[in-house]
Amino acid sequence: MQVSWSDKDMFALLDFIDSHKATTGNGLNFKAPFWNACAASLMLANPEKGGPKTPKSCKEKWKRVCDTYTVVDHLSCSSGFAYSLKSGADISVANKNSWDSYVKVHKDAVPYKNKGWLSYDRMSALIPSKCKGLN
Repeated sequence: MQVSWSDKDMFALLDFIDSHKATTGNGLNFKAPFWNACAASLMLANPEKGGPKTPKSCKEKWKRVCDTYTVVDHLSCSSGFAYSLKSGADISVANKNSWDSYVKVHKDAVPYKNKGWLSYDRMSALIPSKCKGLN
């Protein structure tokens, strides 16, 4: 059975990571035993969607969530966009040209044009923002 992730499953992954982040030091670089424990914990939480969460699938999902966080964090810090969890970059006719220019360079931001990412605040608590040059 293919591994897929519901929002509930992803939040369970983030809960596990949050509760064990002190064991990793800086950078949230987790070793194999961590991912084994994570997969076991998610099995006990009874995954809502897809097949069993393996250590490999947990690690891969974490990487994808981190990549998404980087995209959304950059978008939320970009001049001219008022990012929100509900409306994403909230693009309208007034800022469409700025958006079009932005997504030419940042193609991964396209899904967040008018839709937010539910895990942004949660990830912000786990990973510090890398926003620079806001002035």
